[in-house]
Amino acid sequence: MARDGTLVAALLMLAIYILIAVFSPYLAPYAPSDLAGRPLEGPGNSHLLGTNDLGQDIFSSLLYGTRATLFLGFLGGLISVLTSLLFGMVSAYYGGLTDEMVTRIVDIMMTIPGFPLLIVLVVFLPQSLFIIGGVMGLIGGAQGIRVIRSQVLSLVEAEFIYGVKAMGASDHYVMAKHILPGVFPLAIMMFVNAAQRYMLMGVGLGFLGLGDPSVIDWGQMISRAYSNGGFALGLWWWLIPPGLAVVLLSLALALLGYSLETEAEPRLKMRKMIH
Repeated sequence: MARDGTLVAALLMLAIYILIAVFSPYLAPYAPSDLAGRPLEGPGNSHLLGTNDLGQDIFSSLLYGTRATLFLGFLGGLISVLTSLLFGMVSAYYGGLTDEMVTRIVDIMMTIPGFPLLIVLVVFLPQSLFIIGGVMGLIGGAQGIRVIRSQVLSLVEAEFIYGVKAMGASDHYVMAKHILPGVFPLAIMMFVNAAQRYMLMGVGLGFLGLGDPSVIDWGQMISRAYSNGGFALGLWWWLIPPGLAVVLLSLALALLGYSLETEAEPRLKMRKMIH
C-alpha cells in the first residue's frame, strides 16, 4: 500500500510538471525574453517572483524552463532505453561473436566518465536540445545494454522459448513477441531512472553555458543568478525557485522509479503478493 501511495504521488507531481511545460505560454504572464519591469525588482503583484538583472520576469522564465528540462530528460531516456533494448537483446539472443563484440564495446564505454564526455562532445556539436538529448541517450545506453543483456540471457534459456523455436518461429518473431514483453517492465524503470539523470545533466549543462542558448532552462537561470548578483545580494526569489523546481522534479522521478521496482524485479513482486 505504501508503494502504491508513492506511485500516485509521483505520477501526480510529474503530471503537474508536464502540464506546466505544455501550457507554459498560457500560464506565464510574460514571454521569458520580455523586459517586463525594472531590473532586480522584488516579488509583487506584477511579478510573483520579481525580475532578474535585465528586468525579465523570473516566474515566467521558471515556467518556460520546465519545457527544456523535461524534453532533455525524456528524449535522452527514450534514446538510451531504445539503444539498450536493441543491442542488449541482439547480443544476448545471438551470442557468439555478436555478443563478444557488443560486450567489449560496452566495457570500453563504461570506463569513460559520462558527464565529462558529454561536455566535450557538446562543445564541438551544435547547441540544440535534440542533439544534446540524443548524445546523452547514446552515451548512457551502454550501462543499460548490460542490464537488458543479463535479463535476456535468462529468458532465452526458458523452455517455452525452445518450444516456440521448434515450431519454426523466426528470430524476429521470438524477440518481438516473447523476449521484449519479458524485459519491457525493466525497460520502463530504466527509462524513468535515465530521464531523472539526464534532466539533472541538462540543468548542469545549462549552468555551464553549454545548453541551447535559444531556449530558457533552469540551469541558465541558476547560472545567471549566481553570476549577476543574485547570490551576492541574497535575492532568494531569483535563486531558490529554479533550484527547488529541479529538486522536486528529481524527487518525483526518484519516487516513480522506486514504485516501479516491484514490476521490474520479479522477487520484489512476489514479496508484495505474499504480504
